Amino acid sequence: MLIELVAAVALGFAAAGVALLARRMVPALPRFTVPAVAGLAMIGFGIWSEYTWFDRTSATLPDGIEIVSAPAESAVWRPWSYVNPLVLRFMAVDVEGTRRNEAAPGQALVDVYVINRHGPRARVPVLLDCLELRRADIADGVDFAADGTVSNPDWRPASRDDPLMTAVCGTS
Repeated sequence: MLIELVAAVALGFAAAGVALLARRMVPALPRFTVPAVAGLAMIGFGIWSEYTWFDRTSATLPDGIEIVSAPAESAVWRPWSYVNPLVLRFMAVDVEGTRRNEAAPGQALVDVYVINRHGPRARVPVLLDCLELRRADIADGVDFAADGTVSNPDWRPASRDDPLMTAVCGTS
């Protein structure tokens, strides 16, 4: 975020320089042209950065990571987002890193990544039961039995068309 702030300020100075040159060549331009052009350049950069964040970030994901959810959202302080909503967070799953246990057929342990534009990234281990269509977040307090099965997961139902279940289990 600091890099983007520095980039916006640098772009503002560069745009102000161009506007200053234009004002020197065309003296009829009003005095507010220089700060107005600098401000518009910085606002434009901010908007561009917000709208391209998802594409730039998802392009850097390694092979085997599949995006399962990327909700687009709008906000009052970004009125243009009502015309074209933007993605500020997404959820991805490490499909290649899926771990299965022969003692628990139909179950898969995967890492789910929650990536936010303006917040911390999180890795959440999730246990999926592809046969019973349910899921459980693996957190503190979950015990593993000697055969590697999870002994007390907090199961929650999942639908057949859940993108996470579809990516890992192939259901649809």
